[in-house]
Amino acid sequence: MEKQYHAAIVGCSDPLPLSEREDVARVRDILAAENVSSAVSPVLFTDTAPSPREKAEALNGFFRDPSVDFIFDVSGGDLANTVLPFLDYDAIRASRATFFGFSDLTTVINAILAKTGRMAVNYQLRNLTYRHAAEQLRHLREVILPGRWDASVLAPTFLRGSRMSGKVCGGNIRCFLKLAGTAYWPDVTGGILLLESLGGGVYQMVTALEQCRQLGVFDKIGGILLGTFTHMEENSLSPTIEELVLQMTPESLPVARTRFVGHYPDARAIPLGLPMAFSA
Repeated sequence: MEKQYHAAIVGCSDPLPLSEREDVARVRDILAAENVSSAVSPVLFTDTAPSPREKAEALNGFFRDPSVDFIFDVSGGDLANTVLPFLDYDAIRASRATFFGFSDLTTVINAILAKTGRMAVNYQLRNLTYRHAAEQLRHLREVILPGRWDASVLAPTFLRGSRMSGKVCGGNIRCFLKLAGTAYWPDVTGGILLLESLGGGVYQMVTALEQCRQLGVFDKIGGILLGTFTHMEENSLSPTIEELVLQMTPESLPVARTRFVGHYPDARAIPLGLPMAFSA
């Protein structure tokens, strides 16, 4: 008998318009075909934005439910950090459920790391419905559902150094920096800093990297893993993100690159808060 799973689908960032109900229904159908039943947050779809407390309470309820294996946040935008003061971190710490989200959900993922030490995963479940759907379905079956986390899935290439290991933290660079100076900033010491971005040109990336440098991040971490930087890549901006990072970080710090983390529809899941080893 095949293993049965139970998932929750939530939105902690910008509310999804009612027009996206069909997209989420397609995701739920795909999950059901893989023996994953799912429930949807009561405030996922709305014509008026739910309050941060309402979104957080919906998420807390799923973390408190002992039957839930996975919680997939399918939202994005700007508002995810507004839920952080209302999350029940004791319930999250005790839960068996694993949280998934990406982009603006970088704030929630890293808050979970900071407050509970629990693993959370950088991944957008809606990739199951985009143009790499078949590849994403294999990834769901072979990696996500069984929890077979292996750094080689991300096919990293090294720009400096040849190996690095540690607990991964970070995510979307703009959203990660929202947490600077707050109680939700994770301990980056000895970790691997994951960075990716949808928007932003050279100047925006320079100032974000400079903020990381002024925070002392580059002196604490054990390596950097770059995902995709969509706007910079699609517009062939120069200097490239690789060049900027190599210029602005210590020469002893390993830096690797993967095309499988970011905002492209072939992006794969990467667990944050879990020790991982990357090598050339």
